[in-house]
Amino acid sequence: MPGEYEFGTDDNELMEIQAGEMDVLLPGESEWQTFAKDSSFEVPKDSSFKLKVKEVTDYCCSYY
Repeated sequence: MPGEYEFGTDDNELMEIQAGEMDVLLPGESEWQTFAKDSSFEVPKDSSFKLKVKEVTDYCCSYY
């Protein structure tokens, strides 16, 4: 759903965007990055990241 979110990680996380688009502020970064369909990003364990979702977006999270 559209909105702004912040998530924490206990394990390393891979987020694969399957539909839609979101802006992401990764840990340690000061600039937002845009990720859309067929792209992905990784977040290290024991950190947090922020999302700005502008439209309904489908994604798959994998933990390792």
